[in-house]
Amino acid sequence: MKILLYLIFTIALLVGCSSRQDEPNTHHNNAVFVEKSQPAENPLFLHDTSQSDDTIVLTSNIPTTLNPITNSDADVAQMLNLIFDTLVNIEIDGSISPNLAKYYTINDDSSSVTLVLEDDVFWHDGTEVDADDVVYSIQLLKNCKNSVYYLNSQNISYATVLSPNTVQIFYSTPFSGVLQTLFFPIIPEHIYQNNLNAAPVGSGAYKFVQQTPQKSLSLVRNDNYFKGAPLIEFANVYYAPDHLAMLSAFDRDIVDAVYTEVMNWGKYEKSSNKIYEIATNKYEFIGLNFNSSIIKDLNVRYALNYALNKQALVNIYYLGNGSAASTPINPNSYLYNHYEETMSRDIIPLLLTKAGFTEEQPLRLRMLVNEDNFERKLIAEGIVKMYSDHGIIIIPEFVDANTFSRRIDDGEFELFLGGWKFSYIPDFSFIFHSAADNFINYKDPQMDTLLDLAFRATEENLLDAYNQLQLYIQDQIPYISLFFKSGALITHKRITGVITPTPLNIYKDIELWEIRH
Repeated sequence: MKILLYLIFTIALLVGCSSRQDEPNTHHNNAVFVEKSQPAENPLFLHDTSQSDDTIVLTSNIPTTLNPITNSDADVAQMLNLIFDTLVNIEIDGSISPNLAKYYTINDDSSSVTLVLEDDVFWHDGTEVDADDVVYSIQLLKNCKNSVYYLNSQNISYATVLSPNTVQIFYSTPFSGVLQTLFFPIIPEHIYQNNLNAAPVGSGAYKFVQQTPQKSLSLVRNDNYFKGAPLIEFANVYYAPDHLAMLSAFDRDIVDAVYTEVMNWGKYEKSSNKIYEIATNKYEFIGLNFNSSIIKDLNVRYALNYALNKQALVNIYYLGNGSAASTPINPNSYLYNHYEETMSRDIIPLLLTKAGFTEEQPLRLRMLVNEDNFERKLIAEGIVKMYSDHGIIIIPEFVDANTFSRRIDDGEFELFLGGWKFSYIPDFSFIFHSAADNFINYKDPQMDTLLDLAFRATEENLLDAYNQLQLYIQDQIPYISLFFKSGALITHKRITGVITPTPLNIYKDIELWEIRH
């Protein structure tokens, strides 16, 4: 049961694996948007491009529903954050802060959480938000398997009302990430219990006015918002067919803000734009096949790890928009132990010699790369060059996505270039635990013990447990960790104020955004 939970909590982003049914699994391929000519008939370009002093213009994927719990699109979920509030916020470092829940307590045995709602929070129809709405939202979420928040509910056994503003949530298995599972929107029971597709009524900064299906959404500020009425009165959201259309619309001054993770977002950094870099949990690494006697040699793993200038990879291919990594724990995370890789590259020849390799018989390995992933093809070229500078020969094997996926599943590789989109619920057992299908055939009883301790850690010993885990990963190097990528919220110069986007809510604190007149 524990390993099942490991898989549930870690494989996907906290807001869901993907909004698109056709997007590949995260360890196989991540979508890359390549520049091409924008179709003239793009409906986004048919909108009035004049800018109003009281209206912010945003963009989103085309929604199939405006119910934030039944919604299956992560991009649409960002838009719905304008209308609905979550119980808690997940900050840029993965830690938790209050939102609708002003207090939350993990009970002694870590099998339940008690939370108290903010006072005087009202739905857009004037009804007060209460504990019954929280319980209803949890029950609905547990039955919505396509929801972007569905995974957050899977370890929740049930929830019960203790008082009109107090809820206790019980978990099937106690674990260290219970607070992070509270990041999901709350919806009003009296609105949705008889119609899940009702016109949206939330408690967020903006209220629903109308929707033109397939085209746009109109919102007006919530003057009774519990954090204070937004400074911008209106918000219009234009629907776009794809991410490229969103970027093109921003470039043509049709929308005021856009989020992107493309490699070359620097092209949008003009005097009229502002860029807010956002650290994400998108992790890139080189996978190692531990069925190989060569890979089992720790000297080889050290040589492979320290021969790479990881920050240079970020600087060259992402223009510095990312963070070099020594483990799968993000350097921006509150769990990070601030370890710095300090081993000199001068020691690499000695490591290779200890492993039995010479200039005449160099270390030679084949690295599997998904040729359909433009980003990783570029990164692979840089990796091959860096290794060659140290006499290590890496032969890239560029294959299509299906072949890439099959060969990893079948263990037909020596190295592979891959990536994970991690949840903000801390646990890394699915990639290293002996009981998990970890793709790299890695088994280590000491690693299992440390993973188990971290999984069961309480608030008091969480940081120590993850420090010990990181130290062991940094010592044993089961992956060659490369870097974590960043995203960016890009806004036009006229948008000012307090702008503090997070990966799971790019519109966090939008009530404090302003339009420069």
